Amino acid sequence: MKWDSRALFRGKGRRRLIGSVVTLAVLGAGYYGFQLQYPAAKTARACSGMLAVDSVLDLSGKSKLSLLGLGFDVSSRQFDVSGDVTEPAGLATRCMVDGVEIAIETTAGAQNTYGAYQDDEKASPVPLSGGWQGLMVTKHEEATASVLLSCTNWSSKEGSGILVTADSPYDVEATESIRLKLARAATGTAQRAAEKTGCQTEPGETGKLAAPEATARTVSAGSATGTCKGMTSTRTVRETAAGKSPVEDCVLVGSLRLVSAYGPFSDASEAVVNGKYGGHDTPSGVDRSTAWTAATCQGALGIGYYHASPIEGSDRKFTSDPLTKEERADLEDFAEQSAARHGCGAPAVLPS
Repeated sequence: MKWDSRALFRGKGRRRLIGSVVTLAVLGAGYYGFQLQYPAAKTARACSGMLAVDSVLDLSGKSKLSLLGLGFDVSSRQFDVSGDVTEPAGLATRCMVDGVEIAIETTAGAQNTYGAYQDDEKASPVPLSGGWQGLMVTKHEEATASVLLSCTNWSSKEGSGILVTADSPYDVEATESIRLKLARAATGTAQRAAEKTGCQTEPGETGKLAAPEATARTVSAGSATGTCKGMTSTRTVRETAAGKSPVEDCVLVGSLRLVSAYGPFSDASEAVVNGKYGGHDTPSGVDRSTAWTAATCQGALGIGYYHASPIEGSDRKFTSDPLTKEERADLEDFAEQSAARHGCGAPAVLPS
């Protein structure tokens, strides 16, 4: 019997072939549509495709190999940081990935910074390790991580740099393990965002990341090795490790709180409206409740703003009870050490 391949395309054979092709196409489309609902696929589409998918999934408690997307809620939206900034495509964006909230934006005109915690002495910013320019704040068993990357090829009108802010899952205690996962998610997302937007930057080292401490430590002034190193006006201080955090503080127990803030974190103190030096018009000075100095820094760090204020609950006014010689020296030393760590110029001289 001679085989006639044309028979496939006649009568029932043709109908069977067409039916098989249609079935395979439907199954393929269905499988592809199912794939789009995998947690990994849903996360990869969030925040303009700029998330570090594996790290964010790990933080949310979901395996990257999971095929069950039911109940895994993901949402995204874009927003403008400032009318004076022309953001790269995809910025600024905010997304929620199964209880993990992340915002990615340019540093110029940023809306999401540590500013909400700046006046809370109980919520000290702890620096990220591994050479990353970032911090973590733990408050009421929840944690927020912020990472700042300077983009050497971006002007201030293009945004200067990238700021990523990420919150730990809202229904999970911020344990040491969660804090490490949060640090990885924030730094990984910052690096991914830099790659997607063409930001030329020098990130930290992922392999050297460790879980930041949840709180500051209280030590004698003479044994301080971090943000309060060298302070002499009080016997006891509360400090964190010294790193490249864009916000640092040192509490001189019973006396003053010293704070440094850089870039968008300084801008959070209404600097855009009231003056570029942490809300002041001059690079150093003293008013009723603040003594300050400032330094010029590179890239997205912008202005380094260093200030002293009375501790919470104090009714001290610098106009009637000015800084002592020792307190003034502590503010100057605090500012100089912080500026040096961040590669900034010398802080302005305090007025006599």
